[in-house]
Amino acid sequence: MTYKRFKILIPFLLAACLSACSSAFFTTDINDRQVLKPVPKLNVVIMPRGHVDLAASKALMVPVFMAGSQEQHWGQSVTNLIRSITMQEGVFNTLELFPTNNPGDDEILKQARDRGFDYLLEVSMPPVIEPSGDSEGWVALHVKVVDVKKGYSLWRIYGETQLIPQPTFHCLTGRRDFVPAPSVGQGIVTITRQMAMVMRQ
Repeated sequence: MTYKRFKILIPFLLAACLSACSSAFFTTDINDRQVLKPVPKLNVVIMPRGHVDLAASKALMVPVFMAGSQEQHWGQSVTNLIRSITMQEGVFNTLELFPTNNPGDDEILKQARDRGFDYLLEVSMPPVIEPSGDSEGWVALHVKVVDVKKGYSLWRIYGETQLIPQPTFHCLTGRRDFVPAPSVGQGIVTITRQMAMVMRQ
């Protein structure tokens, strides 16, 4: 190929390169501007051998236990959020809130049994890492559904998700703006919905 022909091809090659870069790395789609969604990972530790119709049952939820100094700051809000999502997803027919988590397992089971509940819903939460700027966050939940009459766990599920931001990205054709990480609340909602889907199966 002569230099003259190569010189003619340069604009076309540059345009093709920019087009490939644009399609692969940069887009002006509005969805890129929205907050990223958490991607939860679940570990089902205990599950029933066959289908159990939790949707027809009555459950008592113990307020969420949270590790360390988080309890006062997060406890009530997280309890209300998980209860609300669980009811929205139709996991139980009734889900009432136990007034405190202090009496101990035996006393809670006894009260649940005396009040005619079928199951206890117990949720614990390890320490939260809140995302900040371009730093990742992390949130996890450990859920137990206890059969009140038999006294053993019917379900035990552990779920966690990272809360990862999307950093600013520069390309020859433009700039994709920084997208913040999902919030801790969004992480809790996503994990709870995923657990609800598993328990409804």
